[in-house]
Amino acid sequence: GIFLILSVTSVLAQKTEDMYVMRHSSDGQLYFIRPIMFSSADSKAELSCDITHLNTKDTASVKMTIYETTLVNVDSVALVSNGARFLCDDVASIYKEKDNKRWVHRCDCSFAYNELKLAMTAGQAPTVIVYTNKSTLSYTMVANKWTKLRPRFSDIFMLIDESKRK
Repeated sequence: GIFLILSVTSVLAQKTEDMYVMRHSSDGQLYFIRPIMFSSADSKAELSCDITHLNTKDTASVKMTIYETTLVNVDSVALVSNGARFLCDDVASIYKEKDNKRWVHRCDCSFAYNELKLAMTAGQAPTVIVYTNKSTLSYTMVANKWTKLRPRFSDIFMLIDESKRK
């Protein structure tokens, strides 16, 4: 009974350490948060993003891989969370390529660290809005997935904040 529940729980529980990598550099501590997946409302399109932050900087780099059926140019990206909207209007395109039936867009944008932290630790999953030359694309995460990820993001941002105090 109880042993089975405990063993199943331990298999399902993931450690926060699996979500990020921290490296020392001459400029400070570099944190890399491994890719997380968001999907469109109809679940036909996906967006993966990873976060890189140097604890001596006020900004964080968010690299996004957007999987769409059409080729688009990304103009800007917004994170919407708890009514707040954080905008990156300087998006750098890294590459675009066709992958079987869809286009893969890799781009990089920068957000203020504190804004990103607010969005990634909020009660509801943030919505990632991608403004392109053709349309506005919107991605989010299902509530139960966010409920599992949010405490882990909170732990990671707590670690980063602590490293900034030193």
